[in-house]
Amino acid sequence: MNLKGQVAVITGGAAGIGKAIATRLAHDGASVVIADINAELAEVTATELKGFGIQTDVTQSASVNQLVEKVTTDLGRLDILVNNAGIHIQKLATDLSDDDWDAIQNTNARGCFYACRAAARVMMAQDSGRIINIITRLGGNPFSSAYIASKSAIWGLTQCLALELAPYNVTVNAVAPGHIGVGTGMEKWFRAKAELLGQDWQTFEANVLKTIPLGRWCSPEDVAAMVAFVVSDEASFITGESFNVTGGWTGYGTTPPRQAKGSL
Repeated sequence: MNLKGQVAVITGGAAGIGKAIATRLAHDGASVVIADINAELAEVTATELKGFGIQTDVTQSASVNQLVEKVTTDLGRLDILVNNAGIHIQKLATDLSDDDWDAIQNTNARGCFYACRAAARVMMAQDSGRIINIITRLGGNPFSSAYIASKSAIWGLTQCLALELAPYNVTVNAVAPGHIGVGTGMEKWFRAKAELLGQDWQTFEANVLKTIPLGRWCSPEDVAAMVAFVVSDEASFITGESFNVTGGWTGYGTTPPRQAKGSL
């Protein structure tokens, strides 16, 4: 993909999926801005990618507005926004505190809205732009009610903004990653989930892997590749859509596909 001359902001871009997205967009020619609450890590990643690091707290509208203002002042434009910043607290819904709920909604849903609003104002004036919101396909997953509620809100926001911004040649889409594999920081997630289910975490991990038809974990780079396509000129007629990067997991039925192989 050719993104030369374009400016891309990635929230939560200092590590994990966000860093992979920033790396791919930089590889494709974009000037990347790493917006992250961890100022030190944002600067490290930005230096590595020859980009720009800006400490940003997405839960605060003033911080997000300052981010967009600095980007447009220093770099002259804003072409791509990737809303990746997010947190996840795994608990039974009945065990979630008010603070737990608010922390997740404020970071995930509210933070996405603040960034979309600030970026959209610039993109409308430019008559061009791409917004990508990272969501999930974990609907109905136990111990994740607050997280899934926040991501569902983002999907609804994505659809509304796609219609509102279409007259300004701004597309708004969502990307939904599948299960990100062990070795990418997911051990903590598997351990926590297995403990809640009363299972050995390695057994739980193996059982989850069996539900992925392609037989491997989603990687941050898989997600980044999808984002790179959707922000490119080749995707200029695509808006208001959600793209699953799940290795077929979205269509998983009652029989684990990796067990079903050879049984037809």
